[in-house]
Parts: sequence; structure tokens; C-alpha cells
Amino acid sequence: MKIKLLTLMALTPFFINATEIICAGQGNQGELIEIELNYFEAKKEVQIDDMLYPIQIDNKFAVAWSNTADGVNFVNILSKINGSLQVIINDEEGNQNLRASLQCVEAKKALFR
Repeated sequence: MKIKLLTLMALTPFFINATEIICAGQGNQGELIEIELNYFEAKKEVQIDDMLYPIQIDNKFAVAWSNTADGVNFVNILSKINGSLQVIINDEEGNQNLRASLQCVEAKKALFR
């Protein structure tokens, strides 16, 4: 019991100030994409699948961060105005292509539970 309590106490500070956001939409080939992320405004980080990414832009309009997966560079732009998340691929030649367009909401404000 003590170990579980200590573990909970150790993990709690990391998620206290996080905003849980859920996103769903389509990829550029029509596939369904669903993402859960935690937005840490004070720490200027976004967490997706237990990975933390530093926020590069955080203003009253948008939050943006980048990540790499399977050797591909992505730029992610989350609008604070309408909840849209645009995922853009940066290829080796410097070209940018839209990878996915998603709609996001704070998890506790989802329309259906």
C-alpha cells in the first residue's frame, strides 16, 4: 500500500497542470486518426504516448511543436481558436505536405462519453 501511495504521489505533480486533449480526423489518405495528448502550459510541453515534446509556439492563437517518427519530421499546429490540429510533413527536400487534419477538444468537454 505504501509503495502505491508513493508512486501516486510521485506521478501526480506531472499531470496536475496538464490539459487532456483528444483529437480525431482524417489523414491524407482518408484513414481515421485519433490522438490523445496532454498539454502542459506551464512547462511548455506536449505529451503524446508517454513522449514529451517541447512547445515551439504558444500564444493566444495556437500551440505548435515538432516531432520525428520513423525518420519523418512532423510539424503540429493546434489552434486555440477552433480546435483544429494540422499535422504537416517536412520532407528531406524541404517540401511540406499536409499529413492530417484533426478536430480537438478538451477531453472533459467531449460531446459524448
